[in-house]
Amino acid sequence: MAEAEKLLTCGRFNRGFVWNECHDCKIVLAVPFSCKSRLCLSCYRKKIFGWSIHLSRILNAELPHYHIVFTLPRRLNEFLFQRLVNPRFLNGLAAKIYTKRLQVISKADKNFKPGILSTLHEAGNHLNFNPHIHAIATRDLVNPKSDEIKQIFFLPYKTMRFDWQKTVCKYLLKKKILSKDEYSFFIKSYPRGFHVYFEKINIDKSDSIFRIAEYIAFGLFHNSQIQTVDSKKQTLTFRYKSSVESITKEKSYQSLTMPIDEFLARMLFFLPNKHEKSVRYYGIYVRPARKIKVESQVQKSTWAEAIKSSFDVKDPLACPVCKNGMISKIIYSFQASNKEKELKKKYTLIDGYFYQKRSRDPPDAF
Repeated sequence: MAEAEKLLTCGRFNRGFVWNECHDCKIVLAVPFSCKSRLCLSCYRKKIFGWSIHLSRILNAELPHYHIVFTLPRRLNEFLFQRLVNPRFLNGLAAKIYTKRLQVISKADKNFKPGILSTLHEAGNHLNFNPHIHAIATRDLVNPKSDEIKQIFFLPYKTMRFDWQKTVCKYLLKKKILSKDEYSFFIKSYPRGFHVYFEKINIDKSDSIFRIAEYIAFGLFHNSQIQTVDSKKQTLTFRYKSSVESITKEKSYQSLTMPIDEFLARMLFFLPNKHEKSVRYYGIYVRPARKIKVESQVQKSTWAEAIKSSFDVKDPLACPVCKNGMISKIIYSFQASNKEKELKKKYTLIDGYFYQKRSRDPPDAF
């Protein structure tokens, strides 16, 4: 309920806003606070842009990287859903098996580590329960103390499948989520292991970074997927990606119709808990992430950077008249009502900026 309420008030001045003002021209640019809800498409796109900047500063461009997806079979997903198991443990297991396998094949000690960013996606493409891990990981191992690199030229993809299968099943057996018979069932029923998908990525390209950010800053749904809304039947039809051809990468789509109430319930079900961290850092990316988190507090507005990236604007925080930088101050919610009234009364909105109104016309020259 709280997420829905946040969405409905996104971008309203009564939530508070940033007052940017030119000291000389007295021109104001007011930027309302966003809701930051994962239900909000506008905030989601801003989040993706912010993550693309964040990732470009964390990822080591000198090391080859892979985008890796760790998945579970449908029947195991059903077990986890029926038994109300929180799949957050999958993040740590995925990082563990990847690190261990690289150390084994390179014959490196535990001081050598890969860099891993991973996030758990609980929802499938049609809002079904389908927990899986998206990870961005280095192919090579690095010793953070000596900066020595262990290059790895071949990844045993098939072996990684068995590692993933056995590690997940052993964890569930240890936690008594699966019985011994159920453990044996999932080992024998999947003789090729649990599917693990690998894709090489080029982090030097900005579009690759943005695409990675789309996976990391996962949005449950895009409003462009909605095809029809039947107000009489109270149903909603949307399109979702059903499969991707392995060689041509061609995507196939299907449509699904469900009651509007069920659609909203599914959207709300997959929202993360408040203050829950969705992205985990492992290996050599732990310290850079902490450092950048501190440095980001003194960086320029992500909003301003996103506007410059999306539109033909040099700097939205520069005065449109004198081109000097504006001075920013925060208007909190308890101040917002009076400040909004001031804007409406004393200013005129022109091309997104508030210009002071003249109280009277200047006198005619004699």
